[in-house]
Amino acid sequence: MNRVYAVLLCLFFSQLTLSSYAQTILGIEEVLAEVKENNYDLKAASQNVASAKAMTSKYNRGYMPTLGLNAGIAYNLNGIKSVFNFNFPDLDIQNIQAYNGNIGIASTYLLYDGGQRKLRNEKNLTNLDYTQLQLENINQLLGFNASQIYYSIAQTMLNVDLLKEALSISKERSNRAKTFYQYGKVNRVDVSNAKVDVVRDSLNLITLDNDIENLKWQLNQLTLRKDLDYTVDTTFALAYQNADLTDLESKMLEANKELIVLRKDMELLDFDLALTNKLNSPQLTANGAYNLNYQKNSSKSQIDLNRTNGLNLGLSANWNLLDGGQRKLQEQLVNINQHTALIALRNKENELLMQMKRLWNSYQNNLLTMRIEEQNIQTNKENFELVKALYENGQQTSIEFRQAQLNLLNAQSQYYNVRTSAKLQEIEFDYLIGK
Repeated sequence: MNRVYAVLLCLFFSQLTLSSYAQTILGIEEVLAEVKENNYDLKAASQNVASAKAMTSKYNRGYMPTLGLNAGIAYNLNGIKSVFNFNFPDLDIQNIQAYNGNIGIASTYLLYDGGQRKLRNEKNLTNLDYTQLQLENINQLLGFNASQIYYSIAQTMLNVDLLKEALSISKERSNRAKTFYQYGKVNRVDVSNAKVDVVRDSLNLITLDNDIENLKWQLNQLTLRKDLDYTVDTTFALAYQNADLTDLESKMLEANKELIVLRKDMELLDFDLALTNKLNSPQLTANGAYNLNYQKNSSKSQIDLNRTNGLNLGLSANWNLLDGGQRKLQEQLVNINQHTALIALRNKENELLMQMKRLWNSYQNNLLTMRIEEQNIQTNKENFELVKALYENGQQTSIEFRQAQLNLLNAQSQYYNVRTSAKLQEIEFDYLIGK
């Protein structure tokens, strides 16, 4: 027992020394900033925004004319042989050479398409807003996850502080039990129980230290930190103790990121319907071209040189009067998609309202539990001090002393756990109302 006791104490204090060496306090705002700057999911979503932004470029708006240049050159080597029925001499000419060349330039510009071009540009701008909202939604979700881990670390650190104090008391009790045993005031069982409690408190502390390390690794997955040499701020406050449920529900329906994305999706479907209604609109296009053709023949040809050039300007119109019902089919499909999107929006609103009500009730219960636990801590603290004084005077057993110590420890731990739970619920409030 003595050997196990010594080994565990050495292990605990070595781990405690390492965990407290050169650690800086990492604030929640710094964590959120690191997530926003380093997280790969956000970087991937940013590429979607960049792609959507490229689609709104002036080169994709349909207002730029097209201009093309074409040219060609050719060499011909021909021969002619003609035999006539009448009294004409035969014609036999070989190796007739000719050089041909042409160059041309053509341009087109869409003058009118029934408003499709304008609608497509507005849809691209709306799609850019949509991808930016998706990016904000991912950023908020990652911040929500990081905050939950952060305050879980804070809660565990508070429990570590409690257990450190409990271990200090247990070691003092162990030393006192040894002294009492030397003077015959207690038996070996009391000494052994005191040592067992020291070992148990040490093991609990080691477990909590490992929990903190694991939580830090989880946080590092979001922030891309590579070291664990930091601690977190445990002095957080609650911000929604005076909040109103109706006000929170109103803010949520207005600013929740998921709802905004769904509404923006419906807006995009409105553009799809408008574009579908204009599929068969007439189109008017302006055309212009200039062409130059050149031909140089050999001396055996009747024509030595031939050159033509010309400028062509015109308008062309196109109106699809009958498309076999394709426009009607597309309109029906878009209407179905709109109805589906509206159902998804209403379902999400109802789901979030139910989530808000459950969260609010749980939050209120935690606030009430906190007030009760505060009173419970004070009662257990007074009881512990009384039992401790009686124990030191030999009027209480070590079992009664340990039980009073555990009662105080449990009350303090429960208070910290409930307070952290309330803080995590406040983070969920922030997430629901779009903060």
